Amino acid sequence: MTTQTWMKEGFSLRESIQLASEFQKGKEEFRKWIQKRQKKEQGRIHIILKKHNILLYVEQSGGRPHNKKQSKENWKNTGASEMPPPEKDYFFIGGSYQNLDTRFLPKSEKNHSGFYLGKKGEDHKIILEKRDENFSGSVSYQFSYLQTHLGNRYKPIPHFYFAKDPDFYSAFDRAGSPLTQPILNSYFLGINSKKKETGHKFGLYHSQTVSLEPGVYYASPNQSYSLTWAPYSRIGSIYINDSYKNLLGWDSSLQGEAMGRTDQFYGFLYARSEKKSWDLGADGTLYRDYNGALSLPMQNMVDQTGVRQDLQFGRLRWKKFFVLEGLQSKEGLRYESGFGGHVPLLFGDWGAVVFRYRDYTEEGFNKFHAAGRGLFYEFRKDKNTISIGGEVRAGKQQLETKLSFPLQQGYLLEISGIYRDKKMEMRSWFENWSYAADYNVNLMERNELWKLKLVGPEFSLNLSLSQKTETVTYIYYANLQFLLRF
Repeated sequence: MTTQTWMKEGFSLRESIQLASEFQKGKEEFRKWIQKRQKKEQGRIHIILKKHNILLYVEQSGGRPHNKKQSKENWKNTGASEMPPPEKDYFFIGGSYQNLDTRFLPKSEKNHSGFYLGKKGEDHKIILEKRDENFSGSVSYQFSYLQTHLGNRYKPIPHFYFAKDPDFYSAFDRAGSPLTQPILNSYFLGINSKKKETGHKFGLYHSQTVSLEPGVYYASPNQSYSLTWAPYSRIGSIYINDSYKNLLGWDSSLQGEAMGRTDQFYGFLYARSEKKSWDLGADGTLYRDYNGALSLPMQNMVDQTGVRQDLQFGRLRWKKFFVLEGLQSKEGLRYESGFGGHVPLLFGDWGAVVFRYRDYTEEGFNKFHAAGRGLFYEFRKDKNTISIGGEVRAGKQQLETKLSFPLQQGYLLEISGIYRDKKMEMRSWFENWSYAADYNVNLMERNELWKLKLVGPEFSLNLSLSQKTETVTYIYYANLQFLLRF
């Protein structure tokens, strides 16, 4: 079953990716994985499997199929509606191309391309890469309880930003993927409490882009929690990505990542919670950044002085269309805050016509205050979202659009955009990707910004167009990636 199938059955994106990944490992492994879940979750999964006529088939011989034809026949005999998952051992190729068309950067920083060739096995991953003009490679190997990760790709911790290559990223970073986030040269040696990937992982690492001295790392089973620490430089990182079922009657999830020192760190924390019986949901984000510090070598950033931004945003949503929200941001001497509400004027199965009110305030070098009034058409059902409308603030207009749809075969499509009249006072609230494991709202002051994202198991396309306030020229960005297994 694909990520898309699990999402249609009511699981979150993170849960669906994990379920699809475990399902691909084979029915015997999937059955064992289910047995480790809570009883309520086990029952829910078995009901869905039965609904799709899928039995957790175990071969009577107790061994692997002798060939792919036999594997397909065994799968067919179970009554499954899909083809069998791929073999645990496979080769893969992948590639990426990125172009940033802007006059604000030198040519060497505008274009980046990569090509990847490797093999993934049950206990190892090997990859050879060409990133721009540089050749590199990486090896991940687990021998019994001992594991090692060497090179520029693989690491035992799920952190997105740890030692990240600032010029590249992977759109296929998910459980079991051979194309996790590209990193700068790093070395990990540690122990897994179990022979399988689901154990506690801890050990030593050395990555000069994070700290000149070695450090220690830890990752929990299923990689829901992880941390690193370099004692000499006092540079650490922490990662959280977990869901909490029926916590005080709420289904909740928490995502977060931070790097730096305790007195100088950068990162984000994003929480989402839902009480289905009340049709009530809440989400909020906290983040701190300084000129994209998270994507730069951390040991060069922790002692830098400059203007950093601390932002908090919260939102409460009832019956999909009734909303209360608030935002606060401090960036140097620039203080911005606001609150707002959404009230549907008409609503039904077809969607709603929504009135939005927002109160904006800015203090510091400039002092502004204005009220924004807007009208939107919205449709929200399952993972499908349509929001199109505009706002008038201090005599200036702002147009917004947000479209997100799960597609077939595990693909997701999202389009978002904002257009602001020139010389509009104060920044606007702009929502990032709905499906991203990242903070969900930031502030922008460009005249316009348009984004398109299509991502799936084998192909990813990321496009954006924007215009800064002080120029008439546009900035174009395109990133294309592919991954093929054989």
